[in-house]
Amino acid sequence: MTAKKIILLFLLVFSAQAWSQQPFPFEEQYKRARYFAGKFPDSSDIVLNSIIEAAQRDNQPEYLAKAYYLKSFNSYVKSDAENTIRYAGIVFNISEKNHYTVGKALSYRMYGTQYAKLGLLEQAEENLSKGIKEVEHLDTDEGHELRGMIYNSYLIFLNEKEYKKKLYYSRKSINEYLGIQNQTRRNELLVSAYSNIGYNLSEVNQFKESMQYLKKAHALVGNGNDYLKCCILHDIGFSFSKNKQPDSAVHYYHQALSIADAFGFTEKKIEITGNLEQAYAEKAEPDSAKTYKIQHLLLKDSASYNKSITVGKVLAGEKKEYSRKLDQSRFLSKSLIIACIILILILGAVMIRIKQLNEKNRKITAEVYQKGITQVPYEEETKDSDEDEKDTETLTSPMKISPEVEENILRGLQAFEENLEFNNRNVAKYDMAHKLNVNTKYLSAVIKKHKDANFNQYINALRIGYIVEQLKNDPQFRKYKINHLAEISGYSSHSAFSHEFKKIVGIHPSAFIKNLTRVS
Repeated sequence: MTAKKIILLFLLVFSAQAWSQQPFPFEEQYKRARYFAGKFPDSSDIVLNSIIEAAQRDNQPEYLAKAYYLKSFNSYVKSDAENTIRYAGIVFNISEKNHYTVGKALSYRMYGTQYAKLGLLEQAEENLSKGIKEVEHLDTDEGHELRGMIYNSYLIFLNEKEYKKKLYYSRKSINEYLGIQNQTRRNELLVSAYSNIGYNLSEVNQFKESMQYLKKAHALVGNGNDYLKCCILHDIGFSFSKNKQPDSAVHYYHQALSIADAFGFTEKKIEITGNLEQAYAEKAEPDSAKTYKIQHLLLKDSASYNKSITVGKVLAGEKKEYSRKLDQSRFLSKSLIIACIILILILGAVMIRIKQLNEKNRKITAEVYQKGITQVPYEEETKDSDEDEKDTETLTSPMKISPEVEENILRGLQAFEENLEFNNRNVAKYDMAHKLNVNTKYLSAVIKKHKDANFNQYINALRIGYIVEQLKNDPQFRKYKINHLAEISGYSSHSAFSHEFKKIVGIHPSAFIKNLTRVS
């Protein structure tokens, strides 16, 4: 018996070793990560981490670039602008180093898409154009897919009045997808493309052409993607509604609603029930319209259990046509009075809180206007590398720097500040130290001694201080969007700029600008 166990153990070890020596299935795992992307981005990231590890180990730069592209896309889905741009930068660097044009196009696509969301429309269009240029002559499935996705990204920054451009880019996208030889992948991409153009055509009352595209999307979607199928059925109903055919609209809305109910697509249920209310109103069926109006309200306010119960009782009472008795009228009146009192108290508390916040913001703004920004307490620099760790150890112990070196660093910092170089993007401690011909630990020590800050605090204080002075002295600056102020001062995103501004000044930049006109 013991011998059998030893043999079994040997076979298991041998099998595990043989399995570990098999090549990593890059294409299979990439398709799996792509399937999860946009639906379950966290699950997609788990698969992508394994691809990145294997690609680095096996020297597979193309899959490394594509994996980081999907991580950028997943960050975009999760509204994480900073990481979207960061991962897109990694994709670009890998692709540039390895002359991988597809990877460069993917990075440009994510840059353009994210910039469009941030309101940087010129930068968005510039990057999307660069992406098209990278693969304009790539006559492969991958080339068609990439061009189609980039054309779709153009739709993000086009408004409703630019429907002709939206239709132009939608058709360009469809034509590219139709050129893909792999039928499975072609159909996957065409489903959403057909649905998008069908919805856009519905908005401008081109019913016949809209329905052609929506029916194509419905025929292709199959049973693999219930959410997309639900969306398509809803869009078909919307198209019928815009064409003044409420009976057909109701039919497709109900099909969509049954899928949404089965799979718990709450956001879609809210949209569908709202449109069902409108469709039944057009059919002159007030009872049904009222039923879906109530459902719509319940879904929108599902977090409020008590309100849901109350609305349900009211609806049940209306359906049973109970007569309004005197006692019920008195009870309703008392309830309304109590509700009004509670509402007044809540509104009063909200108004007091708003007034307190406004007064606090006004005082902070007035103080900054008169005295300027205050120094943020010194923080030790984060130990991101061995070199940073050594710098930190040196800063915490006595350091001898010759007067000449110290004076040279101070002159360099003065020129750095006077030339507003701190507003450049990607300002790095290593680059500044190299420019001054000193090592980073000397630079950090001088900044700590004379500025009472670490390097990042020093840069952020200069940037925010510059913006504050411009806002104080130049009224034109107060008209700029926060995105533009962030770009001027070297920040890669609106959120990063707002975070540092609030940390240093004490309030959000928009509140500071609003109060600045009152105190200046």
